[in-house]
Amino acid sequence: MSVSRSVKWGDLLGMRKIETVEQMPEEYKNTLIKVIYALASTEFASVEQHQPWINQGPTSEDRYIQAQIAADEAHQGFIDSRLLRSFGPEGEEKAANLLKLRMGEHLLSAFNVPFESWVDVCGFCFALDLVAWYHLRAMENCSYAPLAREMTTMVGEERFHASFGARRIHDIVRDPEYARLCGATKSDAQKTVDKWYPQALDTFGAADSKFSTMAVAYGIRRWGNEELRQMYKADIDAQIKAIGLEVPDPQKGRKIV
Repeated sequence: MSVSRSVKWGDLLGMRKIETVEQMPEEYKNTLIKVIYALASTEFASVEQHQPWINQGPTSEDRYIQAQIAADEAHQGFIDSRLLRSFGPEGEEKAANLLKLRMGEHLLSAFNVPFESWVDVCGFCFALDLVAWYHLRAMENCSYAPLAREMTTMVGEERFHASFGARRIHDIVRDPEYARLCGATKSDAQKTVDKWYPQALDTFGAADSKFSTMAVAYGIRRWGNEELRQMYKADIDAQIKAIGLEVPDPQKGRKIV
C-alpha cells in the first residue's frame, strides 16, 4: 500500500502528515507513544513465546517458518523501539524497558501465556497473529508518517504468520498425515482454538476506551477497539467454521469487554 502525504481520516483530515515529534500536540504525542509501546511489547513477547519451539515443528517447512516468524517479530519490535527512542528520554526509557520484560510481565495477557504444544503454536498464530494483522491494518497510511511507512512491510508479515497458523490448524483437522506427524487430533485443534479465542478478543481492549477514540480522531488508527474486534470476529469465526471446528462462546473466559 502506498503512503499518502496527507492525513486521510480523523480530525486532521487533509493536513500534511506528521513527520517529527516537534510537530505533535501533546495529546497526540501521548496517544502515539501508547500505541507504539503496546505494539512493540507484543513483538518482543511473541519472540519469547516462539523461541523454545523454533526447532520443534514436525516438518522442515514448519521449522523454517517458525524461525521466520520469530525473526519477523524481533525485527518489528526493534523498528517500534527505534520509533519510541525518537520521542526523547521518555521514549528511550520505554524502549529499554521492553527488552527487560519476561513472561508474566508483558502488557497484554495473551503474551504472558506459554505454548503447551506444537498445536498450541499453530493456534496462537491462527488467532493472535490475525489480531495483529487487524491492529496493523488499522494503522496503514496513518497520520504519523514514519509509522505509516513501516506498516507497508509489517502488515504483510503478520498476514503471513496468521495464514500459516490457519493452514496448519486446517491440516491438523483435515489432513491425517499431518495430524499423525503432530501427534494431534481434531479435539486438540478445538482445545487450542478455545484457549486463544477469548485472549484474542480481549486484545482489542475495552469497547468504550477513550484512548481508542483519540487514536481514531488523530488519524493514528482507522478503527476503534470495538469496530476492530467485530471485524476480526467475523473473519475468525468464518475460518473456524470452514475448518470444521466449533466457534467458542465469545463471552466465556473474557476479562475485557
